[in-house]
Amino acid sequence: MTNDTTAWRQIVHSDRIRALGATDPTDVRVQPVDAGCWRVVDAAAAWDDPDMLLGFIERTADGFECTLMASLHQHERTATLQDAHAYFEDCCGQYPEEAPC
Repeated sequence: MTNDTTAWRQIVHSDRIRALGATDPTDVRVQPVDAGCWRVVDAAAAWDDPDMLLGFIERTADGFECTLMASLHQHERTATLQDAHAYFEDCCGQYPEEAPC
């Protein structure tokens, strides 16, 4: 990886963390994308705003896997889709050092 690529990833990661911290948990929406896949969005953000996308949920053999855009390397597994939704709500409105994510 070049230094330019590393710097770009750090900027994108920082932007995603700020967006997550600014999201009101009551604005978190889970939208179906395909069978077994949902996107998680900030309903208060504009549709053309990249910060609107908070993450993804995928059905797995043993539950649901959550991928938070602010932390792509970390995945949370939950038993139900409702638990997955609650995971994203818990991560919003906080900075990562305060978040349970």
